[in-house]
Amino acid sequence: MTLKLINQKTLDKNIYSDMKKQFPAEELKTYSEYNTLLASGDYKLGLVFDDNNLIGYILYLTKDFIWVDYIAVLKEFHSKGYGGKILASLFEKYSHLKGCYFEVEPEDEKFPQTIRRMNFYKRLSCSELNFVYYFPNPLKKLKMKLLYKSFDGKIPDREKIKKDIEAVFEALHKKVECRKEILELIYRENS
Repeated sequence: MTLKLINQKTLDKNIYSDMKKQFPAEELKTYSEYNTLLASGDYKLGLVFDDNNLIGYILYLTKDFIWVDYIAVLKEFHSKGYGGKILASLFEKYSHLKGCYFEVEPEDEKFPQTIRRMNFYKRLSCSELNFVYYFPNPLKKLKMKLLYKSFDGKIPDREKIKKDIEAVFEALHKKVECRKEILELIYRENS
């Protein structure tokens, strides 16, 4: 398997179509918003190939940390260990940065995939941050868990997490009208 990290100006329509199948609508941006983000330079698309077959993709923001926006393995390649390999490659490529953040749905016994997803991140040595977090979207306030994989052996303190979230909101969520209200809510609940 090779991980090709491609900083391109347009998102492949087939990948966008797959994103609409694999992620809730309230967590997605428009096709043109992704294209604008990819043109910025800090937002990247990693296409993952194995024997020249596209098996998955990852969209992420880089600062002095990584913020994984989306990671997906194409349906026909699920449950074959590719998700962990994708992230291991990403961690290795950016090991000079401080670490990597993930927004993850809270575990819910009614939805077993939420439990599997959380266990997946824990197997990768991601730590759940003791930090109240909401994903900004135009439909509702969406409470998520914030996980972190440290590359330098340190977990960021509350102030660093807040600054990192500010940078992410500014870079990724400019079009979300309630962005400032969600940010204020995060500040209040973490003071």
